Amino acid sequence: ALLSPASASLCLQVALEVLHHSQSPACSCLCDALIGQLAPPSPTPAESTLVWGLQDPERSRLLEAAMAVAGPQRLRELFHQQVKGHLQGMAAHRVANHGLQRLLDHAPADVVGEVLSELGPALAEPLARGHPGVLTALVGACRRHPGLQQEALRCLFQVGHAPSVLVSTPFSSKPRP
Repeated sequence: ALLSPASASLCLQVALEVLHHSQSPACSCLCDALIGQLAPPSPTPAESTLVWGLQDPERSRLLEAAMAVAGPQRLRELFHQQVKGHLQGMAAHRVANHGLQRLLDHAPADVVGEVLSELGPALAEPLARGHPGVLTALVGACRRHPGLQQEALRCLFQVGHAPSVLVSTPFSSKPRP
């Protein structure tokens, strides 16, 4: 019922944004309720309902909006309970990579550092799949947290020296490096 019709999701996204800007305590309640409804806690760490929700085109927009207004502690909890260990799959997924970008846009320094540690050595993969937004969001997050900038540069240089991956373009049947 939260997603259908599509205008319901849009109304909830706008409500989150308005409540966040008004600094209303109702924002946190709505954020938690939406995340709890769309991505309830998973019984096992191997499965993540949040990652599953971020892979779904209908659920992902609303979950991204909730993550954009969630506070640092809530983002930290979501990361440790549902996202950690799933970053490479999220970064390479055509829909879930946007949720990872929203997480990075708002995450506290410790979460960004853990994302950098887990995803940094594998940044060539999302780039090869045509998802440069993950790299851009990670660099932007490291820009906000100066203590992470040196490690981010090291990862960027590694991406620049990574072996080229052949990728087919939608306009050509020939792979390109």
